[in-house]
Amino acid sequence: MLVSPADVVAKAKATIKECSVRDVRDCLNEGTVLIDIRERTEYQRGHLPGAMIIPRGLLEFEIIPALERLGTDTPVAEHDIVLYCGTGGRSALAAKSLDAMGFRNVKSMDGGIVAWAEAKLPLVTPTA
Repeated sequence: MLVSPADVVAKAKATIKECSVRDVRDCLNEGTVLIDIRERTEYQRGHLPGAMIIPRGLLEFEIIPALERLGTDTPVAEHDIVLYCGTGGRSALAAKSLDAMGFRNVKSMDGGIVAWAEAKLPLVTPTA
């Protein structure tokens, strides 16, 4: 029996931590690592201030080196991480994957960048 993508996302959301766009806004300058897991072209059209880009297809392979490059004393598995995508589905799946890898403080931003924009929160957009 096939399972719909919506069912897979719902199952992931039942097992991960999520946070609201307001929660993310409030923690932007508190050492939280904000990761945009959309494709590079999506990121270039606009992203959250301070977000690093690690596309979903590369996340498991690039997350550890990216966190090590931050040069903090925080152990890699202990970083506070918020993942976001377009509407929250991909980031929920990504959070489940990072949980399985042993990351302890991972959240998915509910509603993704769409909810962020609807809340009229700041976006970094191209200047040209």
